[in-house]
Amino acid sequence: MITQGHLQGHWQRDWIKAPGFEDTTTRVHWMQAGALFADLRIPLERPDVAGLSCLADLDAAALRLLMNAEGFAGHITVEDSKCTWHRQINWHGVPEQSDIGAMSFDVAGGLIEDGVLAEYRELWQAVPQPVLRSTKVNCGAMSGVLIDNDAMFLLGIGPPPSGTSQDLTAALESGTVQTSALDQHFASAYVLGRWDGTDGIAELSTNPFYEGQVTLEWGDNLIWHSLGFDGQGSAQRLVTD
Repeated sequence: MITQGHLQGHWQRDWIKAPGFEDTTTRVHWMQAGALFADLRIPLERPDVAGLSCLADLDAAALRLLMNAEGFAGHITVEDSKCTWHRQINWHGVPEQSDIGAMSFDVAGGLIEDGVLAEYRELWQAVPQPVLRSTKVNCGAMSGVLIDNDAMFLLGIGPPPSGTSQDLTAALESGTVQTSALDQHFASAYVLGRWDGTDGIAELSTNPFYEGQVTLEWGDNLIWHSLGFDGQGSAQRLVTD
């Protein structure tokens, strides 16, 4: 029987298989600490941002490619080896259906997730890490989850899910997208990184312009160095629970 305790830690996905579909290259990180989790999924194929300064420098096709990433965070419940990921925030808006997986371990110790409401199978591998801690964070109308230890962190922060990103995707494909919609969508942040002292340096993010930059800073307060669609930076205090 799989319980919440079996799912603690940092997990990376080896592959996902579904009828007519298989993906072995998307970089998927799931960090679980207690009941709280954060999840980041970045496809290998991304636009080249070398020499550019912000998302506003990208054309519609490149922005559409970035939209293939995923990020979400919240809490889990586990019953009869079935895990439900309750998405407090979700980069692509309200999910079409609940996210429920039947969990088991294979003979090599890999974690198998079989879809309950959709036909798929995923293989997860544990990444050796010191014990993770979880923190709920808030900043104005945004909220989220920080999962971290003294070495690594995964931050997910954004507004409550509303609607879906399908209209934005369609507008990018048709060339009718409004900058205000892009501003709103990319205001969320899903960032995997490492700690360098009190500085959290981003290594992977739904916004590639975070990568290599100080995204979090611990001092008297926890500071989020957010990036707008136009590249405008802002140091914002995260209220922690």
